[in-house]
Amino acid sequence: MVLNWAAFAIVLLLVLGGLFAVLIMFSLSRAATGGDVDWQIDRIDRKLDLILTHLGIGHDEHVPESVMALIRLGKTAEAVKEYQLRTGSRASVARREIDHLISKASAPKSSIEGEV
Repeated sequence: MVLNWAAFAIVLLLVLGGLFAVLIMFSLSRAATGGDVDWQIDRIDRKLDLILTHLGIGHDEHVPESVMALIRLGKTAEAVKEYQLRTGSRASVARREIDHLISKASAPKSSIEGEV
């Protein structure tokens, strides 16, 4: 009877130790990526938008017009707050999205038709 309890305790200890190890590994892998999975998902979403645009397939515009108006006026901080309010995203994601939109708006546009 004592042997059964000892075996049960050892098995329980091994199972709990394994679960703890998995938890530690998960937290370390999340910390290694910066924990900002939302930004990575948004980045993939922007790339998908570019592919759809290139293929001529219509897609929904994900940036509210009020945010674009603030960007055009040069009001970056207000644009970040408005983006957060409209989309429910975190401040870091909103800031990166606004920075991306500003760089996209200031980049020179190339014409594929002129290269033919």
